[in-house]
Amino acid sequence: VEKVEETKQALTSQITEKKDEEKLSETKILMQKVKDAGVAGIISYAAWEFGFWTVSVPVCIAGYRGVTGHWPDFTNQEDIQKLGAEAFAFVNFARFAVPLRIGLALGTTPWVQSNIVNRFKEDKNEIKTDADQGSE
Repeated sequence: VEKVEETKQALTSQITEKKDEEKLSETKILMQKVKDAGVAGIISYAAWEFGFWTVSVPVCIAGYRGVTGHWPDFTNQEDIQKLGAEAFAFVNFARFAVPLRIGLALGTTPWVQSNIVNRFKEDKNEIKTDADQGSE
């Protein structure tokens, strides 16, 4: 019976590792798409990441206050443990949301390309043209 349990645990562990590898490779594939989108893809991804973390950290701290009734006290060991548990849950959620953030980045890449990247290229070309005309 013990060997059956050990085999069952080993198989469960292998299946979990395989699923993690598949998820990791899916994320790598999506990240490669962001890189392939060029500067606009990277800017778009960075903006979504910045927005996600800027919004989520205060939400988590407010959630902590809502659940416990007070702000985290870093001198209190019990509060640190509670905060650690919340951070663990949040990091798992953040990992789960990576494909969503990548999808948002890929979806907004065309807008970033036309409204940000192309405008900077136009400005750079105008500066070069003005400099070329001034040297004549």
